[in-house]
Amino acid sequence: MQKNVGKIEIGGHSYEVLELELVHEESNKELYGRHEVKTNTILLNNTIHPDRKKETFIHEVLHAILLNGGHEHPEHIIDCISNGLFQLGVGEHLWKSLKK
Repeated sequence: MQKNVGKIEIGGHSYEVLELELVHEESNKELYGRHEVKTNTILLNNTIHPDRKKETFIHEVLHAILLNGGHEHPEHIIDCISNGLFQLGVGEHLWKSLKK
């Protein structure tokens, strides 16, 4: 079941944040989140731990920031930065800033 978590402004664009069960296209991998450029949507897997969900939210926000700026970026860099920001409490801050 899909749940609307709220909205967030990124680069002048309003993004809807949704929680739902996500399945990776490759059956041997898990999908924690996804950033959908065409629909300004951030999808978060509703089956993961709340802390992991907040870290994934940071991860997807970083994708949105970089893609809106026209920057290509390697996934492992986004993983590293999102983990570091999560450790600094940014995930909790972003989560609380969602507009319901």
